[in-house]
Formats: sequence, structure tokens, C-alpha cells
Amino acid sequence: MSVLLFTAMAIYTSSLDPGIPSIQLTFTDREFNSILSKWKPSQVEIFKLHFLIDYPFLICYGSLGYLISKRTGIFARFTHTTRRLLAISLPVAVIADAVEDSLHLILLYGAGPFDQAQYFAAGIAALTKWLLIFIFVAFAIYAKFRTAG
Repeated sequence: MSVLLFTAMAIYTSSLDPGIPSIQLTFTDREFNSILSKWKPSQVEIFKLHFLIDYPFLICYGSLGYLISKRTGIFARFTHTTRRLLAISLPVAVIADAVEDSLHLILLYGAGPFDQAQYFAAGIAALTKWLLIFIFVAFAIYAKFRTAG
């Protein structure tokens, strides 16, 4: 289900240039609004509507990461503490992702002006999400090659 939702979201948002990661990693109103101004109104609508796919995707990828960590042996060679941290890394990434999405929805639909801290918090949440996803994937790749070798 995670792959299906991710694919649907990628196809649906493929016309956005710059892409969604660009707006996710903005930390100020100037950066955020600069990305929005590069999109046509129809593309801004695509961004707004992509959250209908993104929220279910969050649940799927967080659950998948937890289940991979707990129910497969992929991380078996790591210490107990490392396995526990990896098991919660994607669920914590989901929390950061949900915070980021919620803040972006407020910034898109709310009545401004908005505090700079809201833009900064959304950027930090996105950065946290991406770092945790990267760590999980890097450890999974390392574990796979380590097991194969």
C-alpha cells in the first residue's frame, strides 16, 4: 500500500517544478512563498490536494518501517538499542511529517500574517523527517549488504 500511495502521489504532483521537497525544506516566509509563486494556480491546487494522499501515506510508511524492524531479521546484527531506535525511526518521521503537513496547510489556508516560527518549525519538521527516513534506509541497505557478504 505504501508503494501504491507513493506512486500515486508522485504521479499526481509530477507537474510541480520545483518539486515538493523544495517547499518542504523552506524555513522562512520568503522561501515558502517564493516556491508558491513559481507554481501556476493550478499547481498550487495540486499541492493543496496532495495532502489527501499524503496523510494515508504517512500511516502506511510509518507502520511499514516499524513492522520491517520488528518482524524481519534485517537489523538482527545490530545492537538491541540500535534495533529499537530503527524501529521507531519511521514512526517518529511520520510525526514530524504530520506536523510539517499541518503547518503547511495552516500556511496555505489560514488567515495570515503568520509568525516566522511557523515557517521555521515546518522546515525543521521536514528536515527531521527526511533525516530519519535517510537513516532508516541507509541502515537497511547496509544491513542487506552486510548480510549478503
